[in-house]
Amino acid sequence: MRLAVEVEGVSNIEMLPGEGATLVAFMSFAAVRGFGAGHPLIALADLLSDVGVRLEPLTTFYEQQPDDAEDEANLERAWQDAVPLAKSLEGIIVTLASDERTATFVRRADAEGLSDEAVALRKIAEGAARAKRRIRLTYQL
Repeated sequence: MRLAVEVEGVSNIEMLPGEGATLVAFMSFAAVRGFGAGHPLIALADLLSDVGVRLEPLTTFYEQQPDDAEDEANLERAWQDAVPLAKSLEGIIVTLASDERTATFVRRADAEGLSDEAVALRKIAEGAARAKRRIRLTYQL
């Protein structure tokens, strides 16, 4: 998997470490939490939510290649304000660094790259926020 990051009006966005694969996995599990599934990344998402990290900006993403008009509309709806995304990423980064419970979930999910990928995406989101540009997260399998 690969996470693609787009910023309105910006053509060259740095690739995330590990192509953002760990972050895509986390985002996917965060999006389906609450449906009864069990996975260390769901447990991590629950912990982050419990400590006040808003995960909604990270669950706003879509597949990069649309197959039909409905996909194209959903892809267009994936554009979002960069400020909440940057704040969510900051919360994740701080919690990963300060809450020792997160290490267990990260290790069990083989998601050691999550922090580095979140730091890189936060940098992009903060730049988009300063420029008052929207950001879109898409993935490729």
